Amino acid sequence: MSILVTGSTGKTGRHILSILHSRAINVIAASRRPDLGDSAVRFDWEDRTTYSLPFDAASDIVAVHLIIPSEIPHDNVCAFIDLAVSRGVKRFILMSGSLDIPGDPIEGPIRTHLEASGLPFCVLRPSRFFENFSDFPESIRDEDKIISATDTASIGLVSCQDVAQVAVDCLLAEPPHCGEHFIVGPELLSFTQVAECFSRALQRKISYESISVDEQKQLWSGLPEEFIRLMGSVEEMTAAGSEGLVYAKETKIIGRKTLEEFVRENVHLWARENIQA
Repeated sequence: MSILVTGSTGKTGRHILSILHSRAINVIAASRRPDLGDSAVRFDWEDRTTYSLPFDAASDIVAVHLIIPSEIPHDNVCAFIDLAVSRGVKRFILMSGSLDIPGDPIEGPIRTHLEASGLPFCVLRPSRFFENFSDFPESIRDEDKIISATDTASIGLVSCQDVAQVAVDCLLAEPPHCGEHFIVGPELLSFTQVAECFSRALQRKISYESISVDEQKQLWSGLPEEFIRLMGSVEEMTAAGSEGLVYAKETKIIGRKTLEEFVRENVHLWARENIQA
């Protein structure tokens, strides 16, 4: 039995691989630039000729974890799902987001297609990742500030490692099940509180700068227009309290790692000596 993980070099993908390897599960790690050893294969959502490569590498793939960049046409994803089903895949796990975006043109058709496949699938719906602060450290490291268009709203920020653990549980669950899993961290935090956490860990003042959604969109200039539109909607919904409603769900899954623990583990990333000349 093998499991295919797309986006295997990404924030959650790396942790999923690590957990599966620790359990001695055979994993096919798929990415555009595979660099993870013998089990890695090239896979590019924009190049359909690569869709069969994971199945050429392993003929016994039974489960697939789907991590899909927002700019990928849903027709491409649906074509891959059809191929995977024809090659013997028995379940899918889809990485999504915590908020329901009205008329979502990207994931809506993908979920409909998964339903039509007749196979079990789970949708993982994590809140925002701690790792966003470490993947893009410049604002905190260089300017001592956190910028957001979410106003004073609170968010159940969560660790990618905790999200990955839920993903692995869904990939291996017997019998396989269907459903949505909302995943949050152990604390509901505003960005003012996030800035205070960074200030304590870094031992210097980190401030929170609240900006408008239009100003945030300007910072995303150069990214695909559809992505900017969707993320703008997410910011507006978050500012209106939607993440708080997610955190209030009785069925949510709560991760273990706190933001304080995450920041202290990675404090070197925001250290002043890491400013690039």
